[in-house]
Amino acid sequence: MTRTPIPHLPTRRLLRPRLAVALLGLLLLLPACAGRRAISGQVVDRNGAPLDRVVISVEPGNVEIVTDAEGRFVLNYLRDPDGARRHIQPRTDYSIEAFQVGYHVARAQLSYRNGQQALEPITLAPDRIRLDPSDVNIDPALHPDVVRSAGATYEGE
Repeated sequence: MTRTPIPHLPTRRLLRPRLAVALLGLLLLLPACAGRRAISGQVVDRNGAPLDRVVISVEPGNVEIVTDAEGRFVLNYLRDPDGARRHIQPRTDYSIEAFQVGYHVARAQLSYRNGQQALEPITLAPDRIRLDPSDVNIDPALHPDVVRSAGATYEGE
């Protein structure tokens, strides 16, 4: 007795390519799904120019990243107290802090819901140090009898 395939059902030869295509499609979708939770933003100066190399930190989350040349950043993971990566948690309040030498620290609050959320641009204001004139002359040539420096030597003395 010979078996004949049922005409309305696909044979094994047809199922294998379809299964391979379906698996390939799923593998291609996984990276797209992995980047769904993210907080992004940009850091600018008071004139609106982007600031690069600004340190961005997030709490809770134990993460610090640096902005790119256009002042942009993307936070797509956090770290637990042990240092292991974890996802950004929905329905959580986060505090974002931006720091760069020569500027005041700026903070932004975010109530993260889900998906990709973009912050309004964070503006850093220049940090100014006021120096008052002094009557004390600290020129070393005026004090030849002092031979010690205030700091330590390279040998740690």
